Amino acid sequence: MDKKIKNLQLVNGTLMSHQATFIWEKPDTSEDIMYDIYLNNEKVTQRKKGQTHITLKNLTPETIYELKISVAGQESSLAFETPTKETVIDITKEPYNVDPTGKKLATKQLQKAINDCPKNGIVLIPKGTIVLSGAIDLKSFMCLQVDGTLLGSLNPEDYTFSAVNRENYLGKVNEEGLILTRYEGWELFCYRSLINAGYLVQENRHKITCENIAILGEGKIIGGGNELGVKMREIYADTKRYPEYLSDNRPGRRVRGRLISFIQTKSAHLTGVSVENSPSWTCHFIYCDQIITHDLTITSQHIDNGDGWDPDSSKNCLIFATKFNTSDDCIAIKSGKNPDGNKVNIPSKNIRIFDLKMTSGNGMAIGSEQSGGVENVLISDCEIQGTRYGIELKAHNDRGGYIKNITIEDCTLDSFEAQSVMYNSDGQAAEKLPDFENVTMKNCTVTGGNPSIKLVGFQKAEEREHFLKNFSFKNVMLKNNGKITLKNTKEVIFKNVLTEENKQPIYEFNEDNAKIMIEK
Repeated sequence: MDKKIKNLQLVNGTLMSHQATFIWEKPDTSEDIMYDIYLNNEKVTQRKKGQTHITLKNLTPETIYELKISVAGQESSLAFETPTKETVIDITKEPYNVDPTGKKLATKQLQKAINDCPKNGIVLIPKGTIVLSGAIDLKSFMCLQVDGTLLGSLNPEDYTFSAVNRENYLGKVNEEGLILTRYEGWELFCYRSLINAGYLVQENRHKITCENIAILGEGKIIGGGNELGVKMREIYADTKRYPEYLSDNRPGRRVRGRLISFIQTKSAHLTGVSVENSPSWTCHFIYCDQIITHDLTITSQHIDNGDGWDPDSSKNCLIFATKFNTSDDCIAIKSGKNPDGNKVNIPSKNIRIFDLKMTSGNGMAIGSEQSGGVENVLISDCEIQGTRYGIELKAHNDRGGYIKNITIEDCTLDSFEAQSVMYNSDGQAAEKLPDFENVTMKNCTVTGGNPSIKLVGFQKAEEREHFLKNFSFKNVMLKNNGKITLKNTKEVIFKNVLTEENKQPIYEFNEDNAKIMIEK
């Protein structure tokens, strides 16, 4: 086996004067290896086989370093140089004088500090402080460092634009002060999120409206939770006047803001902080490129629609070393909902997910709003336990779009499902059924589920030959009942898929299936 480390690289957008983050690919070996990490030939730490990342902290500005990773006698190294020390704006100091107790609303002072921040500067919420704020907008080439607590206001008006506080915002705003964004797959006007970056340009959704930003620190970002979300919903609960906000028979549901929302943003780095108690989805990235997320704790238990991390028609994203404790999908990869998503037609693609721990909620989802397509997703070395579904690929019959080129490896998960779902079905149907194809699971353990693996294809009377196709399961151990259900699938391979007792699982074949191969 080849034990050489592959593709050691500095993660784009993470290099600062005091820290930098690096990733690499695992060696091609089945052995349980350890990585020895050296900085300028001094050993600083170790990493386990699946921990293919390191964040170096307490670096010195304007200094050349050499990172070296050693495993089983083989080494890989990379030199880098830290930039000049960044200018830091402490918002509790003059001229901002933000109340550090969280008793007085500080939105204006915080936003002014952001507006005043020099290129590549840092706006600091110091340790031990609580800053109460409504919606704020980050700008390009800046960092928000949260070492204390950023606490979201419970007043919905603090998440709207007025003529006073929208002078630097170039996106679309309606008469009620809501911004044009996307939620549950449709572009519509919603409340602002607590932290915002970029804005939506319908004439050119590929235009970058914000770039090179970071949110980091050792503190907490706490939203208004269901209390704020319910207030937002109630204001828009008139379904005759606001029919677009009705979702799953809940009036006003789609108008709510998120905790962190980036739109048409490139190169964004989120690390270190704890983010919790959003009024709906926690981290939402719309038409973005290069979203780097690691070493976060994302908590959204008891939140309606409490998703954790949602790339939405976004590309080239990384998330690793993050813990989830959510009420809904820990991760949900999306690309719009019929008919909006079919027309916009921007896929989510090139997404790498590794070394995560998910302990509640639905687990990880791709869909159900995937009308623009999802492709090239790698999920590895994740522990998904105590969730409802483990990993689920899902779409409504009406969505259209596709999910393809998905790889799941070296994971422990509750179950695996790829199927049609019936909820959130309003909107004109796409001309074609969704396509799910080229999905591989290997070297994984499935600990629960009834069944453990469930594949159910899409079907309409006029399209009898529409299948989930080209799925491959290799070296997968099934604990618990070890049942596999197949319905309307084609070209599915099971190789060395066995129960914990080293026996063949129970296969349920319903309706139309074709070219199913089972090998021990």
